[in-house]
Amino acid sequence: MDTNKKRLEVKCLSINPKGMGICEANKKIYEVNNILPKETGLIEILDNQRVRLVKVLKPSSRRVEPVCDMYDKCGGCQILHMNYNDQIEFKKNKVEDCLKQEKLNYKVDEVIEADKFTGYRNKMQVAFKYKDGKVICGFYEEESHRIIPLSNCPIQSDKQNEIVKYIQLLMTQMKITPYNEDKRTGVVRFVLVREARYTKDVMVIIVTNSDIFPGRNDFVKRLKTKFSYITSIIQNINSRKTSIILGEESRVLFGNEYIEDYLCGIKFKISVNTFFQINPYQTEKLYEKVKEYANLSENDVIIDAYCGIGTIGMTLAHSVNRVIAVESVKQSVVNAIKNAKENNIRNIRFYNEDATDFIKRLASDNEHIDVVIMDPPRSGSTVEFLNSVKKLKPHKVVYVSCDPSTLARDLKTLVSEYIITKKAIVDMFVGTYHVESVVRLDRKN
Repeated sequence: MDTNKKRLEVKCLSINPKGMGICEANKKIYEVNNILPKETGLIEILDNQRVRLVKVLKPSSRRVEPVCDMYDKCGGCQILHMNYNDQIEFKKNKVEDCLKQEKLNYKVDEVIEADKFTGYRNKMQVAFKYKDGKVICGFYEEESHRIIPLSNCPIQSDKQNEIVKYIQLLMTQMKITPYNEDKRTGVVRFVLVREARYTKDVMVIIVTNSDIFPGRNDFVKRLKTKFSYITSIIQNINSRKTSIILGEESRVLFGNEYIEDYLCGIKFKISVNTFFQINPYQTEKLYEKVKEYANLSENDVIIDAYCGIGTIGMTLAHSVNRVIAVESVKQSVVNAIKNAKENNIRNIRFYNEDATDFIKRLASDNEHIDVVIMDPPRSGSTVEFLNSVKKLKPHKVVYVSCDPSTLARDLKTLVSEYIITKKAIVDMFVGTYHVESVVRLDRKN
């Protein structure tokens, strides 16, 4: 440790939206991880004025011991040191503060808490590198490309943890080199493990720097022998100089090109690039809330915008006359069509288009729509999409959001024609600052 680095005693005043403590010392403000309001801590000033909490000097009675031994280094879970009630209050306040910033003075009506605090993720993705002459794997430290070596991640399942640690061992034994992003050499960049909650299917995706994969057949054989429950092994090729994990080309090394799982009683095929909600336990609660807020009737025509593989639209299809679903990712639409056919859902039609372009065309054609369900990415929707919704005049809009700031921004555009009537948050990501929201809007006239 560099003993010349400056250390300060700070007092935590509040928490910012990323779960960091807003701390003060010598009339200067610092953002510090892993500290709670009213706590006093010792911080170290790092490069670029970043700071690190050395230790908590005066802990709060509300502090809990994180269940992860890498918590202070990883940064993937930002608020594990909060007791669960405080985590929920933090997320509720975060949504309400974002609404208030857009002059939307609404309170959250209900909070759907999590029942499962560990092992709730159905997907794990880790990077591989050399460190001190050894192959290591783990998660990137927050806002860096430094890998925190994996011990045992408590929010991933035991199977996921075991598989990635065994792959690390295999790479060492077989002398398979990890990717060097500076030199752009080496074989394995990332490993992803996807695990189905109900079917127990497990897909392992090896992301390589090129098609070349020395010892590929032996690697697959050893992996299958060690873990008989693996149902699919895929090689994904990503030769681009990018921080994006997956490339566009994949080849099946064992099993199928997809795994299957159920949501709300409907079976879905999940491929390499498929977006599928990370927490299957809370996703069913989320979709039940969407259904409740939509309050559908058998004659309704609804839009499922930004539909992915059609999960929301298909869970609602049996309650309505017709579902129009739109998604820009081609592979997701291909999977969605297959999923609808396999589940014998005949009243849903999928369109592979940009959601904004699609809904603008519907609005210009004066299409009759009763309810719009929208679940946009973290960046939110577009003004053009929202104005087209207002032109379509559905009597209800149900907005599902994973980012309260873009949710609030978009709601501000809609409230000229709609009244916000119901607001819920769903705790999809325990121990993190992320929060899922569901909002119902009713047309004014």
